[in-house]
Amino acid sequence: MAGLRIGVDVGGTFTHGVVLRPPGEVIARSRTPTTHTSPHGVAEGVGIVLTELLASLDAMGIAREAVELVAHSTTQATNALLEGDVSPVTRVVVVPPGEGWLCRRALRDCFLRLGGRRVPMSTVFVHWTALDEPGSGGILPPAASEPGDDAPREPVAVIQPLAGGEELREEQAAAAWREGGHPTVLAGEITRVLGLSLRARTAAVNAAMLPTMLATAEYTEQAVGGMLPGVPLVVVRSDGGAMAIGEMRRMPVMSTLSGPAAGAGAAVHLSGLAEAVFIEVGGTSTDVTLIHDGRVRQQSAVVGGVRLLVPALDLRTVAVGGGSMLRTDGSRFGPRSAHIAGLPYMFQAALAGREAVRSGEYREEGDPQAYRTAVLDDGSMAAVTLTDCHLAAEGIDGCGGAAEALGVEMDAESAGRLCRAVEPYLAVFERARRATLRQITDAVGELARAHSVGLGHCVLLGGGGGAPVVLDAVAAMLGLPPRLAPEHAVISAIGAALAVMCVSLSKTALQPTAADVAELAGEVERRLRVQGAERLSTQFDYDPLRQVLTVTGRGSRPYAADAVPRSMDELTAIAAELLQADARLAWQGPEEALWAAEQRGRGGRARRGGRSQVGCALDRFGRALWVGGLSAWYPAGAGERESVLAGILDGLTRYTDGGPVLPGVALVCDGRLIPLDALGTAELIAEALRWESLPADAPGCFIVRG
Repeated sequence: MAGLRIGVDVGGTFTHGVVLRPPGEVIARSRTPTTHTSPHGVAEGVGIVLTELLASLDAMGIAREAVELVAHSTTQATNALLEGDVSPVTRVVVVPPGEGWLCRRALRDCFLRLGGRRVPMSTVFVHWTALDEPGSGGILPPAASEPGDDAPREPVAVIQPLAGGEELREEQAAAAWREGGHPTVLAGEITRVLGLSLRARTAAVNAAMLPTMLATAEYTEQAVGGMLPGVPLVVVRSDGGAMAIGEMRRMPVMSTLSGPAAGAGAAVHLSGLAEAVFIEVGGTSTDVTLIHDGRVRQQSAVVGGVRLLVPALDLRTVAVGGGSMLRTDGSRFGPRSAHIAGLPYMFQAALAGREAVRSGEYREEGDPQAYRTAVLDDGSMAAVTLTDCHLAAEGIDGCGGAAEALGVEMDAESAGRLCRAVEPYLAVFERARRATLRQITDAVGELARAHSVGLGHCVLLGGGGGAPVVLDAVAAMLGLPPRLAPEHAVISAIGAALAVMCVSLSKTALQPTAADVAELAGEVERRLRVQGAERLSTQFDYDPLRQVLTVTGRGSRPYAADAVPRSMDELTAIAAELLQADARLAWQGPEEALWAAEQRGRGGRARRGGRSQVGCALDRFGRALWVGGLSAWYPAGAGERESVLAGILDGLTRYTDGGPVLPGVALVCDGRLIPLDALGTAELIAEALRWESLPADAPGCFIVRG
């Protein structure tokens, strides 16, 4: 057996691990409390989970040589920022001719504010000409050159302004500091977007995280190397892609939101949905993300109130989880959770045979908010949580089924103890629950407005161990159909295992040209090759408001070749379910097909005139590539893509006082949907298609979205 992948997700409460085999079946699981207080940090939990997973493989008689990859997502980078576990930083600023005053004015701050703390930050300005002089190591501070000094060196961030149009010389300056033993990062490797202060802040944050993240990476790499020699280790990025451990050593800031990104990536892959709201419900909080056009919506990362120029999924986190505790006034659940309070859930006490004897109260020193608890027959306390009230509201008969969805075995006797314990609080349960879950619905609405996405075709997809507690109620409040993700409890670990190599680069471009696209795409391809990956798909985006061009390259989706193709009848049934109408086949290719249907209004009635259409594109495995309004479609046979596209742009482009307005065009081809309406000009669209490297003989179909 070959092709096994191990995925490990380091969460705030638990570290989960899974072993996947094609086409994505979970054959082993492991869970351990996240080792926040260990000398090796959360990496120790990764080692524990990995040991247990390999023991499971040994018990099944599966050779360890069958494992091809280990991938993990981690909260370490986020925690380092929020908790201030970072190092003082030296900024080395390469000053092009004539820009000294600008640099000194923009970078006069002496502290980096992270997690409510002020991290000391010194700045060294190096003039352009100093790098060309012999012995340019003279730019180092004297202490760095003293022989016999083995003390850890302060991390260094090298930054150069980009506005002057000078060649980027950050690497030349960084080489001198590396010779002095300093861990060094380059702003230009992270982003080419203009904005000296923001680029400098991003590079400084990246440098400040290096000591903590390098120690974690080293321990994790040693653990994997000791148990699985020669097996690659990758880390999930904040945008859901993966990067080699060597890349993470240079740019740990890219992994700040890797945990939620892994879960969202798995949601797209496992559900086959192109339009969905994904909520991942843990014990303490819920992460809300938006899936549109088969992709998770993204923005620049914001951690602890600090905006960074790194790509990340656009995420809303609300303090609602399965462990959220009921307030004494009954107004809502949370934000304190049983995990943080160190108290068991009531259902855990019931499973242990404990009876509640009277009501109690939990209050933290200095916090005016108090929470409901129950005093047990052994004198200990248990929290009354959202999960407990949900289970008890199902009654003794329904409690077993609800508990099974949470991965808990609860017999009638335990269910009876739980119902008796929680009964005094059920009178306020519904009001408190609705007030609590309103935070999730508000976050969903905010995301939809931020990306101008309607929710008419969306499904509410639930993941995480606490998803069954809130999914149906939130779906009813939003008016969306609910769906529990496959393997919901370990979906982030699955997402880590499924993550593919990814590189994303951005640059400022007032009027981007084909040369700009070629420059970024070429660098993306080079960085993927360095990590041992081949670019198989590319995503191009242009934000006209920020004037930022972004190119993202990804490898192949794992296990796609091992999935089972669906019959045409099955695909048509899936299309009809997605469109909520009688779907007719509009176009079919070897790897994908397009369906169209008449737009339905309220009550399922056809709209007046019957001319408005909706459509969806599916690949041959039944995964939705796109769902939405459909204005027209244009098949393109082998060798016809360029000519068909030119005809569409010539015929449908509108001309206004502000310039040409291109149609909302996308290409369905080679088992993918390639959006082309985010680039703004026909020249860029043509260049993007060229860089996609689609098979010359692959037919496709251009769609114009309504």
